[in-house]
Amino acid sequence: MKAIWTVSLAIILAVGATSCDREKFDYNLGTETPTGKTGTLDLSTFGAIPNNDTQVVEKAPVSRAVDTGDFTVQIYPTQGNDTLEWKYREMPEIVTLNVGDYKLAVFSHEVQPAEWEHPYYYADKAFTIEENRVTQLDTVVCTQQNIGVSVTYTEALKSFMGEDCQVTVTIGSGSLNFTKDETRTGYFRADNESNLLIAIFTGTIDGYKEVNRIKIDTVKAGEKPTLQYDIKQPQGIEPSVTVDASCEIFEYNVDIIIDEEVIPDPNPSDPGTDPDPDPEPSGAPQITSETIALGTPVTVTTGMQVIVDIISTDKDGLTQLTVDIESPTLTPEELSGMGLSAHLDLVNPGALKEAIEGLGFPTENNVLHQNKVTFDISQFMPLLGLLGAGTHNFIITATDAQGTTTESLILVTE
Repeated sequence: MKAIWTVSLAIILAVGATSCDREKFDYNLGTETPTGKTGTLDLSTFGAIPNNDTQVVEKAPVSRAVDTGDFTVQIYPTQGNDTLEWKYREMPEIVTLNVGDYKLAVFSHEVQPAEWEHPYYYADKAFTIEENRVTQLDTVVCTQQNIGVSVTYTEALKSFMGEDCQVTVTIGSGSLNFTKDETRTGYFRADNESNLLIAIFTGTIDGYKEVNRIKIDTVKAGEKPTLQYDIKQPQGIEPSVTVDASCEIFEYNVDIIIDEEVIPDPNPSDPGTDPDPDPEPSGAPQITSETIALGTPVTVTTGMQVIVDIISTDKDGLTQLTVDIESPTLTPEELSGMGLSAHLDLVNPGALKEAIEGLGFPTENNVLHQNKVTFDISQFMPLLGLLGAGTHNFIITATDAQGTTTESLILVTE
């Protein structure tokens, strides 16, 4: 028995035949009959399939990789707010609608900022209802509309990894932690056409703490990037990108450097005569904090202390120190209203000097040629929380004659 439904822009009549479950559906949207001129929407041949499923679609549940039975089907006018909604398996075959333009949308679930193993499928189709005419809709293909991220580690790297190793992936307001043994795919909501992906590797490698950060700013809905981490002998970090022919899956290979241990000679041929030599530079600047974890998302709480130290062992100290702000609420317009910008140069602040110092950052001679710089932006945390929910990345870059170091302070407001 076919279920026949009569609907209007704001109104739905639930046909009351007890012999068919579909006819018992009560929409409760308004008066009992459509008003004005009407036409018919025929959904008897309509189907929805995910883009990885080429089977013929039927209303009855079928065996497939993605079960569309619980997908949501919505019909709504292009002008107006009223919506008809069913589960796909409960969708009627005939619907009477007022004359006008409509859109039918099919989607798998209410997409979340981040979720494990839950691709979000969506499709829509526009149609027009004409007076006393039947409009028929055929199959639509639902495509993945969130971003699926996988993280893998080579066996060579795993042999050096401690149990604390993980990669924190953040896209928009969503964040997931991929541990050493995590094999699931994480799915992230795509809020924009191109989305920023930040992946931060943290943990113990061969007994030493390691932090590695990559940024990919062109990730789009439907794409499935795979981040593969490997080891490399000390020559610097060189992320490389390969894209397959389908352009749906692309891999980012990230090398983690393992430094060789240096064993001092117990009998040096020339120990030197200086009883108090100047300390040798120990590499690029170090960016550390004793109050907050760097390189991993931290939720802002009341009274949080955010204090960061930048240490240079070069005899001439720091030559550059910058902070770049990536935030959904600290937009360029919002920052401009505070007398700031998304790029803060602490050595050469220019007209932003007063506003930068007001946040708790030192500037100019308090940074240039200094061997240690400390900034405390704890007082800024309440304001950050008032601006709304989001993930805020403060990318700190310190430079001296020995090299450049970049670290991230990632703050999450709820």
